[in-house]
Amino acid sequence: MVFMKQIALVLTFLVIVPSISHAQDKLTINGYVRDASNGEALIGATVYVKEINNGVVTNVYGFYSITLDPGAYTVNYSYVGYTTQSRNISLTKNQEVNIDLVIESEQLEEVVVTAEREQANMENMEMSTNKLDIRTILKVPTFMGEADVFRSILLLPGVSTVGEGASGFNVRGGSVGQNLVLLDEAPVYNSSHLFGFFSVFNPDAVKDTKLYKGAIPSRYGGRLASLLDVRMKEGNSKKFEANGGIGSLFSRLAVEAPIVKDKSSFIVAARRSYIDVVARPFVPLLKEGGALNFYDLTLKGNYTLNRKNKLYASGYFGRDVFLFDANQGFSWGNTTGTLRWNHL
Repeated sequence: MVFMKQIALVLTFLVIVPSISHAQDKLTINGYVRDASNGEALIGATVYVKEINNGVVTNVYGFYSITLDPGAYTVNYSYVGYTTQSRNISLTKNQEVNIDLVIESEQLEEVVVTAEREQANMENMEMSTNKLDIRTILKVPTFMGEADVFRSILLLPGVSTVGEGASGFNVRGGSVGQNLVLLDEAPVYNSSHLFGFFSVFNPDAVKDTKLYKGAIPSRYGGRLASLLDVRMKEGNSKKFEANGGIGSLFSRLAVEAPIVKDKSSFIVAARRSYIDVVARPFVPLLKEGGALNFYDLTLKGNYTLNRKNKLYASGYFGRDVFLFDANQGFSWGNTTGTLRWNHL
């Protein structure tokens, strides 16, 4: 019996040791893919390894990681609208490779685009999702010349408006209450300004939006219709930048700058409407001391502790004000705040 146990232990050792040795042979390439002009993380950038005909995409922090056997590889880094970069990497140990992609400004020749939507739905691990970056949102035809996240989402298949004067949107027949709206992972319950005409998301502070119309990840809970995940900009970590505008309905101003160059940055964006001022000569209610306006403030900051740890803090404050006269009226709004620690 003792002899049989010894044989069993030897066989177990012979099976386990090669597996451990094989696992230890694998090496990892990881890093961040960012915009070279402002240091913003590029979400969904493609990292493709030519030799294995496979690759990965960056996560919401712009981070990627791919495990390979030791050897020489050609790795291509690409993102829509940016110039592709290639790196020849001799993988003899774990390596960190950070890439800054430059916006492509060359004039393109005419191309023919062939859609393969059905096949893409079968191959994509995130089913029934639509992603819109801020550049796409700004190109969508707008109401009164003002870009808006919700107005862009309403153009997607399966999404319909609740109706003018009501906030939110419907997805595939679901009601407004069956949607979950997140701003930097914080729930937003009053998602519209001015009775549904505008969303609470300031386009100057938005980097990326993703709408899940099905197969919602379990970590977000049990909403039946959809999930709208809105991600804010992190702020320009290269240089000071400010932009704003005076529109027919409201004015806006956004400021972003590095706190410590390439290590810490912030963004602050604010809006204030003056619809009641413009409409006062034509609306009797407003002539008698009534008011109808909204304002919001969006801010975010980040700090890189080291190459494996980064802190994020973001917040939002907004209010809608509706006064019948100087003594009667009501207001509503949102206040959100998040503090995140990203550890690799």
